[in-house]
Amino acid sequence: MSSTTTDYKPALVQEKILGVFRKRQGEATTADLVALTGLPKAQVEAELPAVADEFGARLKVTESGEILWSFPDGMRSRYTGLLPSLKRGWKAFKKGLVAAASLLFKLWIVVMLVGYFVLFVALILLALLLSVAASMAGKDDRDRGSGSGLGGLFLARGLIDTFVRIWFYSELFKGPEQRAYERDRRQSRKANKRPLYKAIFSFVLGDGDPNADWDTIEKKAVVAFLQSNKGIITIHEFMAITGLSPSEAEVRINRYLFEFEGEPEVSDAGTIYYSFPSLLRRKDKVDRTYGGTTPMKKLAAFSANPAKANRTFAFFNGFNLLLSGYFGAMALAFHPLLERLYQPPYDVKLIITRGLDGFYLIIHQVLGKLMGVADPAALLGWGLGAVPFVFSVLFFLVPILRKLRLDASNEAVKTENLRRLAYRTIISSPESVRPEAIGLQAAASAVANPKDGKMAERLVVELAAATGGSPGADGSYSFAEIARSEGEAAKARAAVKESDFDLGAQVFDSHS
Repeated sequence: MSSTTTDYKPALVQEKILGVFRKRQGEATTADLVALTGLPKAQVEAELPAVADEFGARLKVTESGEILWSFPDGMRSRYTGLLPSLKRGWKAFKKGLVAAASLLFKLWIVVMLVGYFVLFVALILLALLLSVAASMAGKDDRDRGSGSGLGGLFLARGLIDTFVRIWFYSELFKGPEQRAYERDRRQSRKANKRPLYKAIFSFVLGDGDPNADWDTIEKKAVVAFLQSNKGIITIHEFMAITGLSPSEAEVRINRYLFEFEGEPEVSDAGTIYYSFPSLLRRKDKVDRTYGGTTPMKKLAAFSANPAKANRTFAFFNGFNLLLSGYFGAMALAFHPLLERLYQPPYDVKLIITRGLDGFYLIIHQVLGKLMGVADPAALLGWGLGAVPFVFSVLFFLVPILRKLRLDASNEAVKTENLRRLAYRTIISSPESVRPEAIGLQAAASAVANPKDGKMAERLVVELAAATGGSPGADGSYSFAEIARSEGEAAKARAAVKESDFDLGAQVFDSHS
């Protein structure tokens, strides 16, 4: 073959091919392209799959059996131009923005959830301690007629000392077997336990997409099918593996033709199938077709945490929500503006607080008189009220919205998996297909059983409309076109000699 055939600029060849399609309203055969571009046939055939993939080509077959490349959606590139560039730029910007916001949000979550929970618990214990101390001091003063006020503090310290002693002696008199058992149990729990921050992220933001590597899985499944079926696949078999609708599959197959050096072929009966002979030249002959089945997408779980851990986080946040709401309401109830608006006989503090103001007033006094805060009400209203309240609402709102979105996403995954199941069933017996039988198969599969009980029938009707399937009087469907297509593909496979693709004996080794 001359250098003018093998040495060329792919971009220039693709541009010439595009020019022909634009002049001919998006339809041409390979012979048209060769004639109108003046390019060698080998160059046209080499670059045509790239053009078909970028601009979304569809294939038609004429009565003479010739393949007609068609672009019904116009010659709009999916990869180049202003709009695709803007989409890629926005996607990259959005990905970076989401990553940064996610990191900040994660840090905020841990600090706010754990920090405020500890702070609120500490404030409650402080208030209880002060209240007991004040109560006992008042009783002691009344009994002795003294103003020392130290009796309550001594009592509180005595109670704490008693609890510490009980714990200390209970630990002291444990036997060695019990200590070893408890130590092993703690180590086992620690080894199997997720870090706290990861567990909290899992509850709020989830654990990512379980199908993030699906593109690779799909390609491996298609290639495995091709290598086990002499490099030949029909569009219906392709749909059964990918789970794509008929229109989506016609576009996606172009990418496989381009990436794996495939080409469309037409049988003597006018049926299109796709041949990938280059994939047959392999040393590894292992069958990787999943035992005749097709890989299914996974359903995303709400969280990888145990249910107990999620309940614990919900309790922490509910506790914070309750306490922050309390401090916010108290700050409003004791705001000077409200006192001026409501005049006796209406006591606004009594109406709003209903006797719940004791805790608030103790903390207010601690901040104001003991810590010297100039405006304790503002600090309590914002620092212990508004800020943690907004956080607690978001902490519950984000998982709720994520759960709704997750349910919708899982339903879409189930539908896609059901399409794989339905198409595989149709291909195996195209003469008579009963939608209810497919529905029963789906019911036995957790990943292919959408809530819509009529979805199996809809998918059968979808494929019937695309391939000319016919409904029967008994509710079944027959797919004569698919049966014919599979028969022609079987003949094409029978004509392929695997020995033609054997690697043969080694004739050269660069290391020898």
